[in-house]
This record gives sequence, C-alpha cells and structure tokens, in this order.
Amino acid sequence: MKYQKFLRNQEGFTLVEIIAVLIILGFLTAMAVPRYIDLEQNAKQRGFDVAISELNGRESLAWTKFKISTSGYIDDAQIRNPLNGVSYYLGGDYTWNPGDPQPSGGTLEFKGESVTLIRASSDDSRPAVWSRF
Repeated sequence: MKYQKFLRNQEGFTLVEIIAVLIILGFLTAMAVPRYIDLEQNAKQRGFDVAISELNGRESLAWTKFKISTSGYIDDAQIRNPLNGVSYYLGGDYTWNPGDPQPSGGTLEFKGESVTLIRASSDDSRPAVWSRF
C-alpha cells in the first residue's frame, strides 16, 4: 500500500521541459563556440598590443629623461641608444627579426606570429611612437 502512494506522489520533469532546456543549451553553445575558436589568435594580437604599449611607454620615459636632463634632448639617436635610452627587450616570448629594431621600426615575433611595426622618430616636441604597419 505504501509503495503505490510513493509512485503516485513522485514528481519529475516533463518531456517538454527537458526539450526546452536542451534547446536553450544549444543556443548558448552556438554563441559561445565561435568565441573560443579564435581565442588563441585574439590573445596573440593582444600580446602585440601590449608590446606596442610597452615600447611607447619606454620611448616616452627615455624622451622625458633627456628633456629634463642638463644636456637636454639632442636627437633621436640618443633615445635609441640601448645604454642610456630605450631597451627594446620585451621578454623571452618576444623576438625581433635579425637586425631589428631599426630607427624606422622592425618586425616583432610573438608565439609564432609576426607583425611589422613602424616607429615615428622623436623630435624636440614629442617622443617616438610605435604602431602597426
């Protein structure tokens, strides 16, 4: 007798509810999967953006250092001098093509991808600026 009452009071999901949940999960998956497919490529591009920002920050600091020094700003070559100016080493994951960076830019590699960067030289009124070609 108790066994029959137990079966009658049992509740669960209907087939319509289960199908509705599966449809919602299908839509969410269809929207999320394309974002994960390009995730690695997007991360590499953001890595290049970080490197460009770092180079621009270093150029600004070196330019400012020379502007406020007693000798003052002389020319762009003093900024590019690795002994007293900008260091172009960005860490072990970043490498420059042999011979780069040049005064006008260069090719930077990161995680198997490469991008050509251009450098607008500094002058007496502004620091050098790095950007993508």
